[in-house]
Amino acid sequence: MNGNQLFKRFLIASTILWALSALRPAAAFAQGRTWAGESLAQLVETARWKLGLLRVNGCLDIANAGYDADIYYGYLDEAVPDFTLAAGLPVQLLVPLSEKVVVDLYDFPQYLFFLDTKKERAWNNRFRGQTHLALERVYLQAGGGLSDVRNRLSPELDVPVRERTNRLDGLVLWQASRTASLAAIYGTADHDFGDASFEGTDIARALNRKESFFDLAAYVQPKSRVRFFLDGQYGIYDFVDEGEEVSRDAQSYGVLGGFDIIPRQGELVGSLGIEGSLSLGYMKFDMKDPRFIDGSGLAGAVDLSVEIRRRTSVRAHFAKGFQFSVYSGASFFVTTVYGGGVTRQLSRRAFIRYDLSFGRISYPASALGGEVPEGFFSRYTTHTASAEVRLSRDLAMTFFATLGKRKLEDSDLTGDRNFFGINLIYGRAPARISAPSRGLAR
Repeated sequence: MNGNQLFKRFLIASTILWALSALRPAAAFAQGRTWAGESLAQLVETARWKLGLLRVNGCLDIANAGYDADIYYGYLDEAVPDFTLAAGLPVQLLVPLSEKVVVDLYDFPQYLFFLDTKKERAWNNRFRGQTHLALERVYLQAGGGLSDVRNRLSPELDVPVRERTNRLDGLVLWQASRTASLAAIYGTADHDFGDASFEGTDIARALNRKESFFDLAAYVQPKSRVRFFLDGQYGIYDFVDEGEEVSRDAQSYGVLGGFDIIPRQGELVGSLGIEGSLSLGYMKFDMKDPRFIDGSGLAGAVDLSVEIRRRTSVRAHFAKGFQFSVYSGASFFVTTVYGGGVTRQLSRRAFIRYDLSFGRISYPASALGGEVPEGFFSRYTTHTASAEVRLSRDLAMTFFATLGKRKLEDSDLTGDRNFFGINLIYGRAPARISAPSRGLAR
């Protein structure tokens, strides 16, 4: 199903829901006593537009409008510079069908424009539909999504590739007491790269797969602004073999813990002087084929901002995880990213930011040999400076410059990618509720 078909279905569904909602009298919005239900009620109450029971968020989203010094980031013999633009219209419809049930529909059609590299021009579409049921002490969510997008693949091969993904997911949250809650989360996703390839690398053959996850999580919320969690996760990865001599099928086991700190709307860092989240733990990547080496170790992400003086905050981030490799000689690779930055609020509507990020990808030893030798890895560094101006409640512009460098260690091969551009948002961007999520997707 292509993006235009999804968008037509979305318009038909939204028209029907709007007609139904216009015939219904006003009603109280779903909430209950769970923290997810309270977040849902806030999302419905603060929607940008109200038509009967129908609540709407939407905006014009223009991203990466500017000059890219090399759209292939050094993967070709010569740099390919171009002027680019991504223009989209994300829309979110919220329909409270009763005091406890809310239907949430989201669609994001987007066009990718390249001035000279016409083959990279493309239409993208992301659709998500969810039903929320907020009872007194139980919150349930069920839904799914379809996406058909052309995005940069991964740090391993940072080039545009089209991926189609179908998702189904659901969760149950039980509010055991005022401060403690338990959640069960399930999700499945089919990843299809069609016939994608790049410079002789068969991406589709390496990465087409189905993923399934199951999480059990416990939460403790001693204060309204701080929530601690412990999450155990089990994952299954089934690849489309298509006659492969070896199998990349795998299982994963993970235990992560941490906390979330969320500021009130409009705050730079929050009254606690700190904002962000920490999710760290241990993950084991179990390859079913004995010829591949298993992986295990630290995994998770940290993204924290601390106010060091009035209107000035510093930020630190760290992330480490496993991703499947496109190369036949490796089952997966490990990504490690770390860095920091500073944000200065010049006025109520103006911010300036600077971030410095370092990254590394490395591969495990493999009994198969092949295209990726043992110990092969690369490093990359990214500088980003930006200035954001909020011209009105519904209009924000960000001017930014990104300077990136990638280096293959033990060689002289390097790749540079510099970008100078503008982001613009006009309207109210769709939002997601604060609800349990998978440990490594948090």
